[in-house]
Amino acid sequence: MSAHPALYSQIFEMAADAQLVSEASGRIRLANRQAERLFGYSGSELLELSIEDLIPQRFRHAHRQHRTRYRKRPAARPMGLNLSLWALHRDGHEFPVEISLNPLLLAGETFVCANVRDVSELHRARIVLSQARQTQAIADFGRLALSSQDLASIQNEACRLAALNLEVPAALLLRRDGGRRELAIVASSDSAGERVPNAGTHRWLPAAIAGRIASDGLAQDQCTTFAVSLPDIDDEANLLLCPIPDEDGGGGMLVAQAPADRSFSSDDGSFLRALANTVGAVLLRQHTEERLFQLQRLEALGQLTGGVAHDFNNLLTIVSGNLQMLEERLEQDPLGAKLVKSALRATGRGADLTRKLLAFSRRQTLQPRAIDIGQLLGSLAEILRRTLGARIEVQTVLGDDLPLAKADPGMLDTALLNLAVNARDAMPDGGRLTLEAHREILDADYAAREPEVVPGEYVQIAVSDTGTGMPPEVLSRAFEPFFTTKARGKGSGLGLSLVYGFAKQSGGHLKVYSESGVGTSMKLYLPVAGDLALRASPANVEEIRGGNETILIVEDDESVREVAVGFVARLGYRVLESSSAEDALEQLDRNPDIALLFTDVVLRGEVDGPELAREALRRHPELKVLFTSGYARNALPRQIGPDVSFELLSKPYRIGQLARMLRRSLDRPPQRDGRRGERQAD
Repeated sequence: MSAHPALYSQIFEMAADAQLVSEASGRIRLANRQAERLFGYSGSELLELSIEDLIPQRFRHAHRQHRTRYRKRPAARPMGLNLSLWALHRDGHEFPVEISLNPLLLAGETFVCANVRDVSELHRARIVLSQARQTQAIADFGRLALSSQDLASIQNEACRLAALNLEVPAALLLRRDGGRRELAIVASSDSAGERVPNAGTHRWLPAAIAGRIASDGLAQDQCTTFAVSLPDIDDEANLLLCPIPDEDGGGGMLVAQAPADRSFSSDDGSFLRALANTVGAVLLRQHTEERLFQLQRLEALGQLTGGVAHDFNNLLTIVSGNLQMLEERLEQDPLGAKLVKSALRATGRGADLTRKLLAFSRRQTLQPRAIDIGQLLGSLAEILRRTLGARIEVQTVLGDDLPLAKADPGMLDTALLNLAVNARDAMPDGGRLTLEAHREILDADYAAREPEVVPGEYVQIAVSDTGTGMPPEVLSRAFEPFFTTKARGKGSGLGLSLVYGFAKQSGGHLKVYSESGVGTSMKLYLPVAGDLALRASPANVEEIRGGNETILIVEDDESVREVAVGFVARLGYRVLESSSAEDALEQLDRNPDIALLFTDVVLRGEVDGPELAREALRRHPELKVLFTSGYARNALPRQIGPDVSFELLSKPYRIGQLARMLRRSLDRPPQRDGRRGERQAD
């Protein structure tokens, strides 16, 4: 330069790119005219500035660190490295640039010459191209998500596409996987599609992200960026985070990691959010399929157990009926009477077992009433405090303006006691049992995720414990009948099955939340009572008495029919019997003095009990009807026909129950408003 200073000065000033020469501290020592035009400052003003003054504020700290490292290892850096670099004009607007760097050694001092080129047009072209690539990538990823059932492959592909299209060194997917509370890296990729080792600079990532979420919060549909330190290599990184949608907002996070001097655009955020939403949709589909499979499995078990319970109830009816008739003949034989009473108690336990099976299969007959849940939980809490002992603390939490719930009071008591007993057994060393009740609105989105749930207003009853909790493999089978983790002889495996079936048949819903070592919360949702009047259960004080009317008994099981005929005849009635609906109709036509039709709900052949009742009442409008069944399910409609009154007697039954139901049916006066419903034997 000393030989031709004017020539070199002219070359410097006429360069097409802005040229800046800075010293080690970053202070600008030389600037050409193109630099003045590019940045909007005069030459003298530029000489008063530092290089960082020409960089947007958010990049200045990272640039100082970069300059410090460059000073230690200066080397030429050409343009065209696809670095995302931004400059700051005097008027405040930012613009993309490419920069080449060359170290200069003059008089023992190191300077840096930077060639700066405005690439705004190229940047806009890159944006259009990038948007097209990203749109295509999202479409391809969507097709993969629809066609593949391999969750691991889908998660890895999401990371690969993020790293490739965002041009970042690493993309990672974090989830609370396998029942863990903490975020963990479950998939990763660099821009070449290779897995990023889950070690080194990435072992800090889950905790750093979790801390940021805890401090700032992050909405399900919101992406955010923040800078973090990389402790292992004394560097910083810029992260773009996007939540993976999940039912409870804790599904996970898709993360793009870039150098500290790299910024992310809104398009980058939209692309990453599209990938995250697709992964979320796959997780939701997988969850829904698992729930549907579980529902179908429980429904199949319900069909099986319901049928078994119905047949078993018929057998119990035969055994119990014959034992009751034998009991009367052994009044003068104390030992024989004692043996019969013991056998009757056993049949009672068998009937209780079938009741639980019918509750699971939703084939029991319920008598829903309006129930004050606050009062019920208060009474239950007092009982539990007296019976569970001092090691278990019992507390109640009731919401404001708690509506009345619609449910069968007896079955609700049984369901809550089952849940309380399970909670007690989960806390062998003591703990806290909480009974809660709140008004809840289950919306359409919730109903879409939960099979058989109808949107609407519910009363939520939660029974929570601080016990051992359930691992995922136990939780998935918790509602299966006869499944239990208790020691042999300590549980039947029917407690939760009963609660599940009761909730479903009541028009409600049962949801369980559990975590090993933390505890379990069983949430029972019951529909609100609405206009259903609050009333107490009727007292069972009716006098047992018979009569002399004619009763037609219809039962296709001969042994069961023999018991029923024996009971009715002993009560003084005139008895006719039939094994089929067709024969019963013929007998009704031949015997106009028949006062009551006593029929099983389920009959072999094309005509069942309710259909028989409809036809019989069409022919004989004054006829009274009493149904009996091992289960009712929904085969027994709420109304058989206009002006029809009927009762339902559950099998197995005692002769006293039968006597009361016969008299109640026969003595009920005719009703003309057409509003009739069933009642169950008390």
